[in-house]
Amino acid sequence: MTGITVIEERWAPVSAGEYDCRTRLVSVNMTVVDEVHARFGHEPASVIAAIVAHERVHALSTRDVAPHEEEVRARVAATEVAGPELVSHIDDVLAGVWK
Repeated sequence: MTGITVIEERWAPVSAGEYDCRTRLVSVNMTVVDEVHARFGHEPASVIAAIVAHERVHALSTRDVAPHEEEVRARVAATEVAGPELVSHIDDVLAGVWK
C-alpha cells in the first residue's frame, strides 16, 4: 500500500482494524486476529491480510463514495483476499462484543 503504513496494535475487539486518513496509518487489531485464530484456526497472516484489504479500500476511497458503498467494497476486498468463511469468522468475533 503505497504511502500507507500498517501497524499491529491491541485494543478491545470492537473493530478489526482502523484507517486514519490524517496519518495514512492502518492499525490491525491483533486481539481480533488472535481470537479468530484461536476459535476458528485461521492463520494469523490470513486474518491480517483480510483486515488490511478491508482498510485499504477505506484508504483509497474518495469523498464522493457513500459510506455504505465504501463498506460493501471493503467487505468484497477482504473476501477476495481471504475468502468468505474467514470474513464471516471475523464478524463472529466482533459480534460477540456487542451481545
